[in-house]
Amino acid sequence: MVPEEMSQKGRVFGHTTVYPGSEIGYHIHTSDSETYYILSGKGLYNDNGTEVEIGAGDVTYCAPGEGHGLKCLGDEPVEMIALILYE
Repeated sequence: MVPEEMSQKGRVFGHTTVYPGSEIGYHIHTSDSETYYILSGKGLYNDNGTEVEIGAGDVTYCAPGEGHGLKCLGDEPVEMIALILYE
């Protein structure tokens, strides 16, 4: 996406899959936020160093200046919608 899309507020709005044995490594958002809506599967979500199990129907939020990551747990992929908005 380019800044002109999503009223100049959005960078990503997409369907993402994290496969068994894979993860989205821990990273910090400096000038944007990221929200995950979990569609299916189970994962281990790292919220600024605190890990919690998540599954279908859960929503996570990472504010600007904070960090997060997600590891797939089990044999089923984690499918989710990811939304990244500019600060």
